Amino acid sequence: MKVDFTRFYESINKKFWRFFEDKSRIRISYGGGGSSKSYTEFQEIIYKMLNEDGHNYLICRKVANTNKVSTYALFKQVATSMGVMPLFKENKSDMTYTVKETGYMAIFKGLDDIEKVKSITFPNGVLTDIVVEEASEITQKDFDQLNVRLRGNKPSHIPFQITLLLNPIDDRHWIKREFFDLKSYQKRLSVYNLHSTYLDNEFIDKDYRAVLEGYKDIDYEFYKVYCLGEWGSFGNVIFNNWEVRKCPYKEEDFDGLYNGMDFGSVHPSVIIKSGMKDGVLYSYAELCVVDKTNKEFINAAKEFNLLKANEYCIADSAEPSRIKEWVQHGFGVVPAKKGPDSVTRGIDFIKAHKWVIDPSCVRLIQEVQVYKWKEDKNGDPIEGKPVDIMDDGIKSVMYSLEPLSRMKGKPSVLSGTKTDQKKSLIKVKAEERKKLREAIKAKRKKEREESKKK
Repeated sequence: MKVDFTRFYESINKKFWRFFEDKSRIRISYGGGGSSKSYTEFQEIIYKMLNEDGHNYLICRKVANTNKVSTYALFKQVATSMGVMPLFKENKSDMTYTVKETGYMAIFKGLDDIEKVKSITFPNGVLTDIVVEEASEITQKDFDQLNVRLRGNKPSHIPFQITLLLNPIDDRHWIKREFFDLKSYQKRLSVYNLHSTYLDNEFIDKDYRAVLEGYKDIDYEFYKVYCLGEWGSFGNVIFNNWEVRKCPYKEEDFDGLYNGMDFGSVHPSVIIKSGMKDGVLYSYAELCVVDKTNKEFINAAKEFNLLKANEYCIADSAEPSRIKEWVQHGFGVVPAKKGPDSVTRGIDFIKAHKWVIDPSCVRLIQEVQVYKWKEDKNGDPIEGKPVDIMDDGIKSVMYSLEPLSRMKGKPSVLSGTKTDQKKSLIKVKAEERKKLREAIKAKRKKEREESKKK
């Protein structure tokens, strides 16, 4: 099937023209935020599925849920903007898009269950292309498993390709070591690298560009890494008490449950669910959405069943209208108290505990790696003043723990004996129940008032 793509190259950034045409087995598109790496790659995917018969795509991220709210939604957004969405059949339950006329497919999967990825088959042809969004999330073992999946009989004009999309952060990451320093994969496979930044994006929104430019004055080191896409290593990081590990508990096993929410516009909107068990803090579930309205954020929470009806959650108090909308949809969302020392108190409380972060909390993991203190003119850290840029998940955790961090006495009281811990948690739960009753009471009063008006 042929679509008129004669003016297609006019709709994409020139920086990516060579990348489109490269036939290397492995392609790496890396760089700073706002460079259009992901959007342009999905333009290429759609172009090739419609213009070059034979392409079957596996599009993946480390965690399936993050794939659904990011890449799967982005495919539809790009196809719609290109005016070709009617040419695809969408299957929401299986997370696939199929070209109606040819049967070639794009399948979206998470690598948190690699065995399911190994068993993927296509009704027409074989897997020819793999695209990994946020490739810095995956391990080298994940990559090698994907690499061996590209095999079989395919049309001769189509190469097998893996495309990695990432924002480089940690200069100790395996991708930098293997592809840029040692170049170990280049010894046996063809590899093509493309670096891009927001300065290469001809279609960037002016307001978003201004936001990125503003990071120069807030923290130039962050600007170099996040905006210019340079491999870096952050000093003065605030949290060193965390580890990434699968959470071993169910919700009913925790001594206390704590839900927090942070709203974003340019930044993402995030919900983090945490629990306390024997003095250890566990952050075990996350929802992160980008460029979504508050209603879309609410629908995503419902779809993934992240928050149950009337479940207590503390949110950013700077957005009262958004909180009100959550309450109207049946959620027990209440505003954070904050205060002049709330951030410092929240940081101190988290640092007083061992912190286990589940691998599914990918946004939170990204943030704790770069969350750092501001620096004075001599480069020394300014205690109590963190760089307020990439902290949406961290703020969600801080909001959720406010009832604990605001308690009198040292935050580390929860690291004491089981009896002391239980006593503290009983007080906290009583406060939580009181706030929840107030939220439900306000909701019912609102419903009665609306009923009277009708």
